[in-house]
Amino acid sequence: MRIRIACPESNAYEGEAAFVALPSTDGEMGVLPGHASEICTVEAGIVRVCDQAMGAVDHRFAVAGGYAEITADEVVVLAQRACDLDAIDADAIRAELQGFEDQLSNLSQDDARRAYLYNEMAWRKLLLAA
Repeated sequence: MRIRIACPESNAYEGEAAFVALPSTDGEMGVLPGHASEICTVEAGIVRVCDQAMGAVDHRFAVAGGYAEITADEVVVLAQRACDLDAIDADAIRAELQGFEDQLSNLSQDDARRAYLYNEMAWRKLLLAA
């Protein structure tokens, strides 16, 4: 089956898969070819793609919420953000996280930028946790 992971900035991945695991808001969802058609919400987490067989993960992508459309021969994940975990630089992510934490410590409790910083920090933590 085909899988496509897209976000507003780019098409993060497109390829063939034997199995896909999605972090849906109802729990992790496994998708094999021939799956019943459905649309589900995706929460922040890791999408695992197995090219040849279930259980042999070939690609991992962090996603920051969105939707997935599943048909018998295709999975399309429309995510707010998506990142190939094999392409991240953990040291750079840690440095960015520290920078956001430093900025946060300098803001007052009612500063509207706190929400942005919390969101950015959560994304970096997801990238590092995977």
